[in-house]
Amino acid sequence: MHRRHFVRTLGVSALVGSAGCTGQSGEKTSAFEVTSPAFSTGDELPARFTCDGDGVSPPFVIERVPEPTAALAVTAEYDGGVFSQPVFWTLWNVPPETARIPAGLARQPTLDTLGGARQGARPTGEPGYEPPCPPAGQPYEHRFQVFALGEELSVEGGTEQETATEAIANALLASTRITVDYTRPVATDG
Repeated sequence: MHRRHFVRTLGVSALVGSAGCTGQSGEKTSAFEVTSPAFSTGDELPARFTCDGDGVSPPFVIERVPEPTAALAVTAEYDGGVFSQPVFWTLWNVPPETARIPAGLARQPTLDTLGGARQGARPTGEPGYEPPCPPAGQPYEHRFQVFALGEELSVEGGTEQETATEAIANALLASTRITVDYTRPVATDG
């Protein structure tokens, strides 16, 4: 079990190393770009997207999808230390022509409102975005990574995050990420 977690951690983190790669040689193209109207790299993750707020998934704007992208995917993880990179969201098979992923996606295995996109689940949880809830009082880095995939994935919605991240890694064409911090407030006696 620990070995699989370690391998998963390395697998998801290794995807970060390929950010921006398109696999095209000799062609000058604009870089794959993803932004969020809710936050930018270096910002504090708004509480709305955590267990301290509404716990909804964040929105993304997608631009300059590289060819020949067949689908888009999203993963979200936080930095829990060298051997712990908990994945709290996987979303895949988003149609490549999608310009916006809206906030507050339903916690369902398949999203008809997003072209039949699918979401993963934690081993003991329901499918969809699991709002991060790190220990209070210490900043934690959260990474939202969007991937251009060379093929649609045959992985069913509701599959465990680990299986989904492995499939995403195997179909990767390009990726980009947004990194933010979040510090949960320390409870005070009042």
